Amino acid sequence: MSAALVKAAKQFDALVAALPPSEGGEKAQLRRIAELQVENDTVGQELQKQLEAAVKELKQVQELFSQAADNCLNLKKLEFISLNNPSFHV
Repeated sequence: MSAALVKAAKQFDALVAALPPSEGGEKAQLRRIAELQVENDTVGQELQKQLEAAVKELKQVQELFSQAADNCLNLKKLEFISLNNPSFHV
């Protein structure tokens, strides 16, 4: 058990040593966090706009598909009527 604890402590020390050095102290880190939050908000707003545009476009495509499907069905009905009733002209 103590060997596992020593191994875990060495792994932890290695991970800590691999971390980049903190530059400028706590104030600089807090400033960077604030900058990243602003950047994240800006990107989030842009993504929201793109999502709304994509949803709008999807609705348009669905409507056009529905219209095309209706037109195809109506054409098939006319063909069926025309084939079954020779006196019917389109």
